[in-house]
Amino acid sequence: MNSRANVLIPFSLFVFLLHGQAQLWAPILGPSQAIDWTKSGVGGIPARSTNCAVLTSSATVALINSALASCHSGQTVYLSAGTYSISGSISIPSNVTLRGAGADQTILNATGTSGNVINLGTGSPAYSLPTISVTGGATAGSTSIAVSSTSGIHVGTLLGLADINDASYINPMGSEGLCIWCDGGWSSDGSYVRGQVVMVTGINGSTLTISPGLYSAYTNSPLVSPVLGAEQYAGVENLQVYANNTGYGANFSLSGCAYCWVKGVESNYTDGDHAQVYWGYHDEIRDSYFSNAYLHTPGTHDSDIHLALKTSASLVENNIIERTHASVLFESGPAGNVIAYNYTMGEFDSNANQVVIGGIDLHAPHPQFNLLEGNVVTYIYLDSVHGSSSQTTAFRNWSVGTNHICTPTSGSRVTVSCSGAIYGFQGARAMQISYLALYNNFIGNVLGSIQMQSLVTNYEYPHALTQTASVEYPSTRTDDANAYGWTFGYGEFNDAGPSDTGCSGGTPPCHLAGTSATDFFHGNYNNVNGSITWATGVTQTLPASFYLSSKPAWWGSMPFPATGPDVTGGTGPGGHSYGNPAQACYFNVMGGSDGGAGRSGCITLWTNRAIPPAAARTWRGCRFRDSRGR
Repeated sequence: MNSRANVLIPFSLFVFLLHGQAQLWAPILGPSQAIDWTKSGVGGIPARSTNCAVLTSSATVALINSALASCHSGQTVYLSAGTYSISGSISIPSNVTLRGAGADQTILNATGTSGNVINLGTGSPAYSLPTISVTGGATAGSTSIAVSSTSGIHVGTLLGLADINDASYINPMGSEGLCIWCDGGWSSDGSYVRGQVVMVTGINGSTLTISPGLYSAYTNSPLVSPVLGAEQYAGVENLQVYANNTGYGANFSLSGCAYCWVKGVESNYTDGDHAQVYWGYHDEIRDSYFSNAYLHTPGTHDSDIHLALKTSASLVENNIIERTHASVLFESGPAGNVIAYNYTMGEFDSNANQVVIGGIDLHAPHPQFNLLEGNVVTYIYLDSVHGSSSQTTAFRNWSVGTNHICTPTSGSRVTVSCSGAIYGFQGARAMQISYLALYNNFIGNVLGSIQMQSLVTNYEYPHALTQTASVEYPSTRTDDANAYGWTFGYGEFNDAGPSDTGCSGGTPPCHLAGTSATDFFHGNYNNVNGSITWATGVTQTLPASFYLSSKPAWWGSMPFPATGPDVTGGTGPGGHSYGNPAQACYFNVMGGSDGGAGRSGCITLWTNRAIPPAAARTWRGCRFRDSRGR
């Protein structure tokens, strides 16, 4: 792939503003390419040291819910060590924390048949219809909008905001057909898939003051809709959900929740999704271990951390996500979120377990302005399955390009081994950017790995995969013969000839030439050919982070930043990556094993924010195991 100049896209609908301060990305990106990510998440999770109730393992779901409902603002219901029989759903109200004694000590044995194990918020997507027209002020960066009615709107109300799709770059018709549900029911044909969630901070007549400022201009008949029953500042910490495949939708649901969090938990298998964030606002999922699922196929759930329905300004940081179907999935318009410093591995599809799948997937229209930073992932995929995405920024990630296959490749609760050296070879690629993903930024990433370089097919007569640095439609792309650093412009499938459209229900042809020309590339290291490509006329001094002002307290002794062209001496490709603390903990504390004995040690280190010297020394030396399992 050739180096490209830093050209700001002349994108007439997107004249963005810097919001009152210099942004960390300002030396690299222009204000049309990014937003302020520094305020993502809760902004400091409350400690809440006062217990309003201390319960033991004999407590029923009804007793736990009663204690939570009776708890005063700013207090905690504490679940003592033990195994709790949970046959329904636990609901955490605003300004209350549910805390256990530790993820290996307080275990919720979940056997319910519907709903979610733990709800922070409404428990299901909810909004008010009919929607309300925005009559003015919906310009980029605006913190004040005029509306046709303030009925049902108060200070503190969460609003979903969207406008009619701009067909020049927004498309709910993906390569598997029209996503009629992807705007959350605002239309019958997915007409309002791009938007965000804001909070009302003031009302003056028909004018609403909102936060954050609008990520972009919304000028195509914009609408707002109150998110119903929203909870605020609800949290769950230091416990384990032990799922049993009995019918739950998710282990943790943050639906219609503002400033809510999941911290220091283990999600031990899941019937559906590990965690769902729908219509979320400034929520946070951090310092946790999400492992395994009963369902490893696409469908109602993807056994993942699932951000959907305009969820905005939320943070998924410093988690281990292991042996799911996807790992982090964006769907139905999440905007302005940060996915950072997570480690994902072992994702698979039980119908095709040699297919490289998982990592971070932008899956359904129309995610925008999301930051992916510092993750060590199987791959990053901006897909076309249900439609388009735009303005994604990937910064300082290590995208490995293949998945470590743990055995057995089934969804049942069995003894799992991740000690083998088998890696997926079908569709092996580090960065896959579909024909419906436009105006993205890729800066300081590391692509590929020893594992990707060593891939062979597992047919009767195995052969090594050809390593290809980059491929773009209309060139032929294959699944079984090549491993790629970058691919651009394809649909779900390969484009090997005129009869292959890349569709499975969409409107052919599901591919497009030249889409990479809308993207910005700077300082990415491609392990396939050992190259670093820089844009011309742009500083080659990269900031450590696009959302953190300094090394975070939980980081340990690993160099910060840990990945990028300016990083040397690491054990990752070209010496340009040390991985991240989540990956290091997986190998050096958990022993690189599914359900490893040290899993609670990782969570304890993170949640206590204190890294013992011995642990810190081993973290510094972490590495991703090579194709021989070393």
